[in-house]
Amino acid sequence: MVVALMLRASSEVLVIAKDALTRSGYDTLQLANDLGIAVQLVENFLNGEIVDRNTYNLVCTKLNIALDSHLDKLSETLDDKVDATSTSTNIEESSNGYSISHNEVPSSINLSDSSLSSELNQDLTNNLSLPSSNVNQDIQEDLLITSNQFVQKLRQKISFSLIRQCDRLRVIDINSPLYLHDLYTDIEVFTNLPSSQYLDLNETFANIPPEQYDRFYLAKLHPPSIPANQAVEEYKKILLVGGAGIGKTTLSKYWALASITDQVLPDYLPVFLPLRSLVDLHNFHRADSLNNPFAWLKSQITHYGLSGDVLDGLSTNNVLEQLLNEGDFLLLWDGLDEIPEVYRAEVAQKILNFSDCYPKNRMVFATRNPIYGHILESFQTIEIAPFNHTQIAEFVSKWFHTTSVQSTKKKDKFQQLLTTNQPLAELATNPLLLTHICTAFNSCEYLKPNFYQEILNLLLSKWEQTKCLPSSPQQSLSTSQKQDLLSYVAIVSLDRHGYIWQNNELEDDFQACINASRSLSHVAVDRDQLFEMLKWQHSLLIESAKGIYKLSHTTLHDYLAAYRIANSNPAAAQKYLLDRMYLNRWHGVIVMTISISQQADRTLTMMKRKIDELVVKDPHLQSFLSWVNQQSIQMKTPYKAVTIRALYLDIDLEHTRSLDRARALDIAHSRSLERARTKALGFDNTMETEVDIDFTINLALNLDLALYFANHRILELACILEPDLHKGLQFLRQKFPDPYKDREKFSKWWQSKGLDWSKKLRSLIVQHRKGSQEWQFSENQLKVLRTYHDANKLLVECLNNAEYVSPLVKNQIESTLLSPQGEYSILQY
Repeated sequence: MVVALMLRASSEVLVIAKDALTRSGYDTLQLANDLGIAVQLVENFLNGEIVDRNTYNLVCTKLNIALDSHLDKLSETLDDKVDATSTSTNIEESSNGYSISHNEVPSSINLSDSSLSSELNQDLTNNLSLPSSNVNQDIQEDLLITSNQFVQKLRQKISFSLIRQCDRLRVIDINSPLYLHDLYTDIEVFTNLPSSQYLDLNETFANIPPEQYDRFYLAKLHPPSIPANQAVEEYKKILLVGGAGIGKTTLSKYWALASITDQVLPDYLPVFLPLRSLVDLHNFHRADSLNNPFAWLKSQITHYGLSGDVLDGLSTNNVLEQLLNEGDFLLLWDGLDEIPEVYRAEVAQKILNFSDCYPKNRMVFATRNPIYGHILESFQTIEIAPFNHTQIAEFVSKWFHTTSVQSTKKKDKFQQLLTTNQPLAELATNPLLLTHICTAFNSCEYLKPNFYQEILNLLLSKWEQTKCLPSSPQQSLSTSQKQDLLSYVAIVSLDRHGYIWQNNELEDDFQACINASRSLSHVAVDRDQLFEMLKWQHSLLIESAKGIYKLSHTTLHDYLAAYRIANSNPAAAQKYLLDRMYLNRWHGVIVMTISISQQADRTLTMMKRKIDELVVKDPHLQSFLSWVNQQSIQMKTPYKAVTIRALYLDIDLEHTRSLDRARALDIAHSRSLERARTKALGFDNTMETEVDIDFTINLALNLDLALYFANHRILELACILEPDLHKGLQFLRQKFPDPYKDREKFSKWWQSKGLDWSKKLRSLIVQHRKGSQEWQFSENQLKVLRTYHDANKLLVECLNNAEYVSPLVKNQIESTLLSPQGEYSILQY
């Protein structure tokens, strides 16, 4: 049976309704509030206009009006009279963007054209109106809406306007508009928010003290992620969160485009709703204000061209009410952070009420702060995950293909830059910062050290300025004061406990720096407000797990500390750095400070002398260095001699390989005894069994080395000296699944590909350091060698990044690196 979904009250019903309304003392606003529907719908009913069946029934029931018996007859009549037709719509993606093919719609369309409006009116009349013959006039005035056909018709009509709205990007320092479909890279999301996970860092990073956590370890704090498209299919109501520039607006726009082009949720009517342009702040609290989600949706639909005229005289309110009741919308609310904070909670509450009123629709609500999940109780909170290596490579390829004539050459150079520059690669995990890096690289392939100041300026001020947002009157600190305070905190935290804050360390460090800062001594700083600003406005402070905080990127932490040191007294700064050169957590700061220091020659020479003094007085260590030097001279290899010396100096890796060899020999001996015992008993092992057992043992032995590789950075100094070695190890690391995040996935991968992967790893790290010899080192000597290796790695990084180092000093240091004292004279200064 076909049911009439749009009805108009008869004159008899209207008389009864108005009389009941007068007797009850209700006005239209009170009645609408009681029924939980828009006041316009009540007024339409009382004015004898067409309304949806739900509204009709609600009003009649509230006013004690018996529902007309002719409704059943109407449904029976419609069963016989309706001849539903369907329109084929095919929205295709072309190389230039999105186009719509339809035998009645031109390739270029303007929803404001009168010709289109007339055509659409006729189309809707043919498909949605009741047949006129043999149906009485009263029934002709009632309208049947076949929901799916109507939604598909509307999808076609809004396509051009929606695509124009969503398929565009404006990038800082790029003067021409870009298209989202040219650059969009598949996004991953966390369904379990990092800030909600409870972690014991002592358990997560076994045997690693907190002061040694750096970007390598902190990247492991992320929970598992899933594709964003999977999330939007699985969850009907989504609260989409993430820091500045992580891609919330981009993802919302993409979902709108993907829906209208049948890639996701093809049966829904997508609407992208930028709250900043829809919410009327000047009349926000007026009783008769149209500041409600229904009015915002109507406004955006009107912008798409679906006005009353286009709908062949149908009331826009009635059509929207019907579609909402049927659950036909995919509503993407965006830009809550771009309206004043005082209105945000109330807007979120309005969205919740709207969602409760029309629960069948899909909704996405984007904001930076997940706190609104406490208001949007029926929404699943998901957070956009940082880019991984694969996503970065995909975006980079698309970027240079779109913006550069020599796209392949530019792309390869940029990828090489990220491979050799880990601080820059860490920033590239944020889409906004990656875009900024790519833009700068388009202009100049050499990024100077002060580029990190540009990144900091982007987060502290420029990103907000590009949105043309008014500055908050509550801000008590200027941009320079914020940077001064952050730079002070960065140094204090590194000295006290490293890159992360646990328990009350964050509050203690900030308060100590506020009290000690001369520039802030006369400023009243609200610490809690400052934390909120750094977290949600600038996205510089993040909660990696419950009660565990850090700055958004260790690169920025290093730069902030270096910024303060570089602007201090030169002699004091130099002493400060030399005193900390054996502390690994200070290495990033030292590299950045020397990169911008104009006294780099003296500092680097003093570093070299101090490093060599570590081993100069120990004859056993000098003998070891002499042996390593001889190996580097005798071996025929494409690597430089200094790289070969560095290969031997990864003491912990060499120790792991020694244990590996010892286990292999022990197992081989045990296997020989087992074979002999079996044959002595008169049994004959089959070749297949022998092979299976040997394969299992080999795989188990390789797993030990593989897990060490997964949990430790190996051959760091050699990788800096030899980019090809670094590239090879990075490739293997990318192919290696995390064994701790998804054990089942890792187990399957290891069984099928583990042996082949292990052969490649062993080939890469073993082939260039043959002739191994067992050296018996004391615990203290092992500690000295580790320090010696790490300090030389720091020295090489400083040489590679120092802008003001002279060629003479650079050559002297490089030629004597990792050599025993007898091979050269310690540099003079």
